[in-house]
Amino acid sequence: MNAAAKQKMDWSKRSAHQWLEQYGLWVRSGGFKHSANPIAVAMDQADITRIRSSKISTPCEITDFEAVEVGKLLAKMNNDSREYLAERAWFLILKYENNLSYRVIANTHGTGKDTVRTKIDLGLAYLDGVIELKAEV
Repeated sequence: MNAAAKQKMDWSKRSAHQWLEQYGLWVRSGGFKHSANPIAVAMDQADITRIRSSKISTPCEITDFEAVEVGKLLAKMNNDSREYLAERAWFLILKYENNLSYRVIANTHGTGKDTVRTKIDLGLAYLDGVIELKAEV
């Protein structure tokens, strides 16, 4: 039996937003344990006053196993027969995996920024419920 089969996902470590944020970093960084932008990390480490802190320099702290599990969760939601869930999953993928802004997503889909934000928030709420159930198992 391989090591991946023995691993158990600890969903209680993060909220849906945090899991997706880490998953997006993992996807964009190639899956290695480093920030999406190593130069930004070096600048943050050198800045002893910690004035500069950016989303770009958020460290990728998710394992390959965890990232695959988050990806499976998103894929399951995206392939759900309930169209509204699939749409929310797609917006979550655009926001977190592709790192698109609310405005870009809204313009691409011919809708308003507030509508996109609402659908993403509803998708996160749904995933928080799913993650909470998985954490209890």
